[in-house]
Amino acid sequence: MKRNTAFFSIIFILLLALIILSVYMLHQPSTLVLRAEQHWETYGVGGTCIPGSHNLFLADVDKDGIIEIVTGGLMYQVHEGERLTLEAPLKIWNWNSQNLTLEKSHKWPGNIECVYAADVDNDGEVEIITAGSVINGTSFSSVLRIWSWNDGALTLEASSEGTYGGAVFARDLNRDGLPEIITVGRTRVANWSSTQLAMWQLRDGNLTLLGEPLRFEANVTSASTVSACDLDGDGEIEIITAGYSGKLENSSGQLRIWHWNSEEFQLQANAEWRLVEDGYGLTIAGGVQGNTVVNNVKVGDVDGDGTAEIITGGFTYDGESVAAQLRIWTWNGTTLLLEGSQEWTSDYLTEVKCIALGDVDGDSHMEIVTSGIVAAYGSFNTNQTSPNHAQLSVWSWDGSSLSLAQSQEWTIGDGVCAWNVGVADLDKNGKTEIVTVGCMGISNLCDPDMRIWSIASTLQVEFFIIALSSAVIVLLVSAYFLAKKFRKRINAFPEQ
Repeated sequence: MKRNTAFFSIIFILLLALIILSVYMLHQPSTLVLRAEQHWETYGVGGTCIPGSHNLFLADVDKDGIIEIVTGGLMYQVHEGERLTLEAPLKIWNWNSQNLTLEKSHKWPGNIECVYAADVDNDGEVEIITAGSVINGTSFSSVLRIWSWNDGALTLEASSEGTYGGAVFARDLNRDGLPEIITVGRTRVANWSSTQLAMWQLRDGNLTLLGEPLRFEANVTSASTVSACDLDGDGEIEIITAGYSGKLENSSGQLRIWHWNSEEFQLQANAEWRLVEDGYGLTIAGGVQGNTVVNNVKVGDVDGDGTAEIITGGFTYDGESVAAQLRIWTWNGTTLLLEGSQEWTSDYLTEVKCIALGDVDGDSHMEIVTSGIVAAYGSFNTNQTSPNHAQLSVWSWDGSSLSLAQSQEWTIGDGVCAWNVGVADLDKNGKTEIVTVGCMGISNLCDPDMRIWSIASTLQVEFFIIALSSAVIVLLVSAYFLAKKFRKRINAFPEQ
């Protein structure tokens, strides 16, 4: 009798311990884990930088069922301390959970400010779009290019010089079956510059400009990022641009909604904001950073209510320092509504450079992922003692408040900035990876320092499954012995 009591006491204690431990593990915070890091071929001997907020795109660009990583930027060679060349390095990568493989590298004289991918001619093939510049002899011209990547061959399908595009987005705006290509970028003539918003289509192998480009008035409006979506569910696709208004010394964040009527852009709404009216922040080199600026805009249903939200990221001056700013907006068909705003500082300058949307932690909800920079005051001149840090953050939005789920800062070399971020299931394991790339300094040279991250939550789920299975086994074994003991007792009574 005492032996049986001891046995079942041990079983009960083990069962209780498994339940407590599994609950404890489920409530432990997950963490961002670095899976891979990649330098470019110029590391230590030349320089490559991938600046801007639109120089990384993740998509299956060759129909092999695997998501590729497409990067742009600028590359230069150095001889005896002198920069000799400027090249546009278009690269296509893949990741198999163990290794990063460079599928294709193609360069031309110039630079790339934006990479994008979509089926823009409705042929069932995803095209790669690059926007930047090309150097022809001594002339320097902006250029928009369409590429195809099939069977190991990168082919230039179409090109248009004189086209300014720091950001690109594609969507079938008039639902005719052929997507429009929206570009926004800065035109520069001598010391004068302004933003140009333009609409294109790829027709019969040619880039065709639709209507007249809209040129914003200099020092009044500047847009650096663009998206498009049916925001209010009325069947019409809205165009969203963001940037800033005014000069940098008194800049306000600016968000605009447009309608395209097949001939011209029509402004539907305009929102401008700043935290303080006077003053501006400084760059790490001591120049004018600005008061409030939007660097990146993304659109997605981040609270699961069936309606797409607009997410803007950038910075704002709070009177003492430059704070990172993340804002959530909605459009009801007539008015832009601010749903939430989050500002934070980790040093004198904290800035959101780029935004990506996706379920990165496996909870079936869309998260907001931001990348950017953290820097001390004047750190450009003191990077040996105060190197810049890259910052990667994961946020959740429940319809009323923003919650920080993950955050990681790191530095390497003389300092680093995570200019670009993207999310996708790169290795087809059912889990979403995060990719960051930008620019790090090393001995007065640059490197993109591309990194692949994942959120380490799988161990907790797997442990819970194991613990639950163990508990079930313990219960079944206990039930078996109890039934066996009960049967013996019944058999011990003689039949009447």
